[in-house]
Amino acid sequence: HGWILSNEQKMSKSKGNILDPIEIINKYGLDQLRYYLVKEVSFGNDGNISAESIENCINSDLANNFGNFCQRTLSFAEKNCDNKIPINYNFLNEDKLLLNSFSANLNKIRKFIDNQNLNEYIKFIIDKSFDSNKYFNDCAPWSKKEKLERLNTIIYVSLEIIRKLSILLLPIIPESAEKSLKSLNISISKITLESINNHEFLKKGDNLNNQGILFKKILNK
Repeated sequence: HGWILSNEQKMSKSKGNILDPIEIINKYGLDQLRYYLVKEVSFGNDGNISAESIENCINSDLANNFGNFCQRTLSFAEKNCDNKIPINYNFLNEDKLLLNSFSANLNKIRKFIDNQNLNEYIKFIIDKSFDSNKYFNDCAPWSKKEKLERLNTIIYVSLEIIRKLSILLLPIIPESAEKSLKSLNISISKITLESINNHEFLKKGDNLNNQGILFKKILNK
């Protein structure tokens, strides 16, 4: 691997710019540091760490994107689906399009991993998290309370997407991904990458366990 730079400079005692990983972990979290390093430090190349870049990465990718999607989906299910995985649903084309975008790219995902192209691997995950938030916004389940089957379908699809994203994120942010899977009553000992192909993996009627906020947004003081 390359050098880990501190504010674009090599670390040295004389410069006083040595970074203590334990201090960073205590401030931001272990998963957050793992995610940042995997995303921002290309395998084999130098990578830079600064408080500003870490905070921006945590806020944009983890708190506002993946974490936000998990929280809004589970909170809505808690209030409108008796905190259970919906039983009655019927996939429309827009639902299938998002669900199939994972299975259709499974071979590409494997190649990213096999070739240690982790930047592209994470980019795929973040793009799908963005697509999922857009799906939730566009489908607007809060406006479907008189159309329960459609509301249930949107929530089921969203929960399935959380499952798929969490499986992909498990090697990168294991603690947070496992917490997300526990919300769906899924044990990490029973998951496989191939299960991403399954669009109806979740057990209908099972209770959900909202784990709360996955990633706290870092506010600039």
